[in-house]
Amino acid sequence: MKKTYKYLNSWQQFKIRKKYRQFMAYFISVMSVFLVIAFYFLYISGTYDVISKSVYKFFGMSEFSSNADSYPFSVHFIDVGNGDAILVHTENTDLMIDAGEYSLNGTSAEYLQHFGTDDIDLFIATHNDSDHIGDFSHIAEKFKIHGMWINKYAYDEKEDMTENEKIMYEIAQKYDISIESPEIGRYKVGDLYVDVLSPDKQYSNDNDNSIVVKISYKDISVLFTGDAGNAAENELLKNNADISADILKVSHHGSKTGTSSEFIEAVCPKYAVISVGKGNKYLPNNDTVKRINEAGASICRTDYDGCVILASDGNSIDVFKEKSGTR
Repeated sequence: MKKTYKYLNSWQQFKIRKKYRQFMAYFISVMSVFLVIAFYFLYISGTYDVISKSVYKFFGMSEFSSNADSYPFSVHFIDVGNGDAILVHTENTDLMIDAGEYSLNGTSAEYLQHFGTDDIDLFIATHNDSDHIGDFSHIAEKFKIHGMWINKYAYDEKEDMTENEKIMYEIAQKYDISIESPEIGRYKVGDLYVDVLSPDKQYSNDNDNSIVVKISYKDISVLFTGDAGNAAENELLKNNADISADILKVSHHGSKTGTSSEFIEAVCPKYAVISVGKGNKYLPNNDTVKRINEAGASICRTDYDGCVILASDGNSIDVFKEKSGTR
């Protein structure tokens, strides 16, 4: 009969403990290599984020973006500092407006991955500033983009293109993304109606050449203004464009150059979202914020609230804020 462990002498016990430690070290090493390989293949296949999201939910935790899971329509204002990056999502359609600054190193793409985005039906580059299209490369690298809009006054001749535009075109060519410049009018993109409202003429200030679109889902509408300033706003008012909307993406990060009293009165939004970075002493402009408050709109700010989601069933709107919960 074999001796039990407690009846072995100290030398025999030492050898058993040594073998046990060696076995455990070998086992842990093998399992670590296996897990690294497994996570690598899950990541490149896009399955990792789906599994991690399910695990979070199982343990009562969740990614912030999962707040929108139960809604057929949601607008995600991704926190990219002093820039714009917005996902418009329905059950069958994903539309992206701008992508933030390149220096953020894929913040927008990472958010989309965690949300579970597969591909993008339409990417709208409102204008050529780097804080709007700088991180387009990471979006194009990780997601199939079926089409892209730029404003028709982005450039006249190839040699007149800005450095940002050249990079954008090179990326679009690399990933076989078709680029169009939409005319003023209504377009159907999946489940969404997209009304292109501006620009209908060329402005000397490129911010005013921003594509302005109104996106509608059932009874809910959202007005996206890029960095359009007073000149573009006044032209919309002069042309009696239908800019009324439940949600307003405030132009140019709340700058003093836009969102006049007349403009916000015509929009008459319930919610106004300002995409702006922390600690900016110039943005948003205090007078602009005052005008929005006086118009009765509830303001959401990415510098205070982090990412902001406005989610809807097509009739009412719920607001989710990354830093301050639900409202």
